[in-house]
Amino acid sequence: MKRYEPYVFCRKRINRAELPHEHVIVDPSHRRLDARLAEGEFALIHARFGYSGIRMLSLRRKWRVPLVTSFHGCDAPGSRRMRGRRKSLKRLFAEGERFTVPCEAMKSELVKHGCPAEKVVVHYSGVDLDRFAFKVREAPEDGPVRILYVGRLVEKKGADTLLRAFRHVHQAFPHTRLAFVGEGRLKPRLKRLARRLGISPYVEFLGALPHRAISKQLEEAHIFCLPSRTDRTGNVEGIPNALKEAMASGLPTVSTFHSGIPELIEDGVSGHLVAENRVGELAGKLIDLVGRPDTWARLGRNARARIERDFDAVRQTEKLEKLFDEVVQAHDKKERERRERPLFSVVIPTYNRERYIARAIRSVLDQTCDDYEVIVVDDGSTDRTRRIVRRFGRQVRYIRQPNRGPSEARNTGIRAARGRFVAFLDSDDRFLPRKLEENKAFLERHPECNFLYSWYYDIRGGRKRLRKGKQYEDLERFRYRLYRRDFTIRTSTVVVRRSCFEKVGLFHPRYRYSQDWDMWLRLAARELGYCLRKPLALYRRHERKPLPHVERHRRIRRTARALYRWNHALIASLRTKYGARPKRPTPAPKRIGDRLLGYRRRPLR
Repeated sequence: MKRYEPYVFCRKRINRAELPHEHVIVDPSHRRLDARLAEGEFALIHARFGYSGIRMLSLRRKWRVPLVTSFHGCDAPGSRRMRGRRKSLKRLFAEGERFTVPCEAMKSELVKHGCPAEKVVVHYSGVDLDRFAFKVREAPEDGPVRILYVGRLVEKKGADTLLRAFRHVHQAFPHTRLAFVGEGRLKPRLKRLARRLGISPYVEFLGALPHRAISKQLEEAHIFCLPSRTDRTGNVEGIPNALKEAMASGLPTVSTFHSGIPELIEDGVSGHLVAENRVGELAGKLIDLVGRPDTWARLGRNARARIERDFDAVRQTEKLEKLFDEVVQAHDKKERERRERPLFSVVIPTYNRERYIARAIRSVLDQTCDDYEVIVVDDGSTDRTRRIVRRFGRQVRYIRQPNRGPSEARNTGIRAARGRFVAFLDSDDRFLPRKLEENKAFLERHPECNFLYSWYYDIRGGRKRLRKGKQYEDLERFRYRLYRRDFTIRTSTVVVRRSCFEKVGLFHPRYRYSQDWDMWLRLAARELGYCLRKPLALYRRHERKPLPHVERHRRIRRTARALYRWNHALIASLRTKYGARPKRPTPAPKRIGDRLLGYRRRPLR
């Protein structure tokens, strides 16, 4: 690369002599990568293989670094290896900036499993043409015709198919020889198969070889064969590099109509292709090729030209750098816009909630909509809250203040908010994954809406119950029902247009409880509340002592009546018009020892 300096983070390092890249960091837990991302050292993460992209999602969110993921074949979404990761793949497809694939067939596979087509780029991996000298192949005058296979000895490479086909080739041309370069768990089984077929004296298993030795084997061979196929787990090839290297060397090649291989080899022009797992077809094509050495030079020249045109490592690297440029520039622009004015500012006030705060923050970061900022206001916590929040890095704006109560903590978040809408989340509650996306869609459908809330799940003692808010089309009726507390609006479901707070004021700092009800009543003086009839949050109900709140509620109601210009006569008419809330049955007195406990309902004032 010329404009980017690559650093490789991996689980282990092998082949140091063959791959002497200086910036290789063995980092199985990604801690060192995390630390260097914190320093802003990297412009982009390039995850090689889909499962690596899944592992990088948390770091992408944490440090807001663009992520490019390359799929290759063994990580195909339909393979057994990836089937158990469907939810993670869905998140990767939604959040990742770009996905490179080695062929059009793999692009179709990703799109079929939910990846947006505009995010997928077919990027052919290239080969170093300087390492593979072109040579015109001719039939040997007195030596054997060497057929070469290079690849791992695994099911999807089709080595057993080649062995069975070679028996027919050797029967037709006894001077042919077959060489396998590569290691794999099928090697013992392949050796047994060669002995059973009676061709073991004519088959060599050379094991894994360094690149220079492979180049020499390619130079000495006459025909190259790699009969790839889909294995039993759904694992497929992209476009094997071994085929590209053989074609760059001028070898006539035989392969299969598998995955992206037809994009590399034009059947009968730059090589030959047969159907997967067809021993007879493969044998016939190899026999025809061995018997017609006059075609080798034409096939080899066409193969070399194909590699030079679309699979040259230098050109492909330039294309990859251009792709990185596009991704980084688009990401930087999006981040600037998001920082300047996101759609949502999610305000999370907290005080000594170390047990719950991480889950609350993650519930926001896991949203399917990413047009938001997260503001955590720490109201003087004395536990580990600060340390826990800091772990989320740039994903969260952390504000710490002396303990002033929940109202002032929310007010600090509102003052710091940059978004057009403020969404509230108590630090012991959680958003459901589609909360902000559903809010956004509703607000786009109803541009007049400035005050939105939704249904929610109430969690208490391990049990989860659905709680339904109510929607009133008439503002007067909405005010009256809210005033009478005929329904509850939970703070963690609410989204309010930020400009509304300039008109109605902020949360009342003297109210440590019911300050949210006071705010909704004041908002209702100007705005009709809209209810989204879907559960979008989890509200955690804690056991706590009864609180004396009658006088405070009386003051809140007096404030609301003044805002609504209601008097006792008007309230009586509203009660007649909309009906009073049904009275709860009075519990029968209970005897405790020699005392009777009675309950009396307080009159509404």
